Amino acid sequence: MTKKISRICQMDDWIFEVKMVRALKVRKHGEPYSAVANLTANGEQVYIDSHLSISNEELSKEDFMTIYRFCESMGMKNISYDRIKNGVKSAKVVDILENQQPKPSIRLVK
Repeated sequence: MTKKISRICQMDDWIFEVKMVRALKVRKHGEPYSAVANLTANGEQVYIDSHLSISNEELSKEDFMTIYRFCESMGMKNISYDRIKNGVKSAKVVDILENQQPKPSIRLVK
């Protein structure tokens, strides 16, 4: 990702921190949108609170990847969300690989 978005900025004696984001699926700002998602940032994790679309369709892989790239640009380490499928709720966590700390390689020596 070439463009970074700062989650924290300071102006005078105030520090502003992005904690919530409303994402609209639309080509141009101001036009009617076809879907909306609410994201909440907590530390280095983003939680997708909700997703609603006009045609009641689920979040597509392409749409999720757009959210993924946005979270990556903010320096987040993972995205979590709850999913209900066939009446069963499950929690999902997706790591943002580009923002993970490299794990030290351990080699056992005899």
